[in-house]
Amino acid sequence: MNKRTSEEQFNKQAEHYNAQWNKWSEVSLNWLLDHSQAAPEDRVLDIATGTGFTALAFASRVKEVIGLDVSEGMLAQAVKHAAREGLANVRFENGAAEAIPFPDARFDIVTCRVAPHHFLSMPRFCAESFRVLKPGGRFLIADTTVPDGGGETDRWQNHVEALRDTSHARNYSPSEWRSFASAAGFIVDSVVELEEENLAGLREWMKKSGCEGESAVEVTRQFATAPAEARRKFSIAELPDGDFQFRWMRVALAAHKPGK
Repeated sequence: MNKRTSEEQFNKQAEHYNAQWNKWSEVSLNWLLDHSQAAPEDRVLDIATGTGFTALAFASRVKEVIGLDVSEGMLAQAVKHAAREGLANVRFENGAAEAIPFPDARFDIVTCRVAPHHFLSMPRFCAESFRVLKPGGRFLIADTTVPDGGGETDRWQNHVEALRDTSHARNYSPSEWRSFASAAGFIVDSVVELEEENLAGLREWMKKSGCEGESAVEVTRQFATAPAEARRKFSIAELPDGDFQFRWMRVALAAHKPGK
């Protein structure tokens, strides 16, 4: 299995990351909005913005939003979405989470949703986010997660993710997220595990990443033979047509940079 970079993966699959994908993770988006303390004069950086759903959700609440992503294909879709909604205070730029192309203390809020599991270095991502935030600035994360303590469910879930999308690095547990943020200098205000209300379909989920052929067969087999705890934790259920439904768990973190 050839390892694919996030840039390659999302350039190829950008058009598939549509409103349905956003629906699968909308609980985490609402959590970020509710915990952001966003104010009209705030400047927001949305890292790994993808097709821009999180950036656009913040745009009506703040002065400026910049969406950053390594994938030009994703950014092209984000620009279209912003134009469709008539938002003039959002722009999109190319750049990596581990090397943010902005000066120190530039933003009031940094967000990142359902993307860090692709990042090459969590310490670098958190350190860069800390750097570009003003003193008192807020750091808001939501991503797919695994249970604390590792174990069979953790191994199974990350294995399935990597089979489906070779740009996957790792889903981290809530306690790992707390450690990453604290090590970067943040004061962690809240770390919670969220359960999305909407179930995802396995076939559609694989389609989003271009998972097909032998890889798709193996992912389906993994769901059919999933450990009992994974089936319970992720609400895995087989459908009459042979497809599966499931919901990944999400971790959400709110933290702030000391000062101010």
